[in-house]
Amino acid sequence: METILSEPKVTGQVDLFIPERWPKKPYCTDDLTHGLRIRSLKSALKLPYIQANPPHLRVWMVFDIDRPDGAFRWQDVNLLAPTWNAVNQNNGHAHTAWGISAPVLVDSPDMRQAPLRYLCAIEAGYRAKLDADRDYSGLMTKNPIHPDWHVLTYGGPDLLLYDLDDLADWVDLPKFIPKRGKNPEEIGLGRNCALFEDLRHWAYGNIRIYRFEGLPGWNPWVAACRVWALERNGDFDNPLDPREVWHVVKSVSKWTWRNMTLEGWRQFVVANRTWSR
Repeated sequence: METILSEPKVTGQVDLFIPERWPKKPYCTDDLTHGLRIRSLKSALKLPYIQANPPHLRVWMVFDIDRPDGAFRWQDVNLLAPTWNAVNQNNGHAHTAWGISAPVLVDSPDMRQAPLRYLCAIEAGYRAKLDADRDYSGLMTKNPIHPDWHVLTYGGPDLLLYDLDDLADWVDLPKFIPKRGKNPEEIGLGRNCALFEDLRHWAYGNIRIYRFEGLPGWNPWVAACRVWALERNGDFDNPLDPREVWHVVKSVSKWTWRNMTLEGWRQFVVANRTWSR
């Protein structure tokens, strides 16, 4: 079938696969309808679909643009040049990715959520501006070195990366920042924010059962956090990958166990009288 794409605007050959910016053992597949496999990065690179981000980091901001001009949508809506476009040569649909210069933790061990919530708002702004697929989970992307795709890269021979402030300058960010005390919309990265905040709140309220009342202890505590998190994840229209859930569970359970004192728990209960088991 004849391609509908114009000539690629490639400015140089770029090494997209710096190992530390990709999962060590990513999901991969040759057909998204046939299920995912976990392979070494070297093996996964041979297949057309690959996991974009490690489960504990956001390294790439990836969008699924299902339209014939998907590869060039960023130009039409006045956004920064992406790091790459991986384009279906038959219909022009594209996965467009922006590389983040300082990857953002999605399970910050010190319980700081500001960078994640900032990136979540930026992602929401780009998704709206690009009119990208809201149901795209961001887990899998078109492998940008696989011959199945027409790949465009930008920025010369060096990997094109942006800090969050650079990315934020190109969208009306205040429209996408949730009100104080509210979670972002539960799509894309907003699911990570919601799961982290909701699990943290639950953990603060329930730590006394396992930490202060002489009941089972650390292992049952982690198991309880995991069960609660998986149930909460099931509330999302498009749930997070279980490996992402597990990273959030480990972060929240460890921090709460190490840092929440009995007095801290009492203060939490006073400030949040509506909490429940």
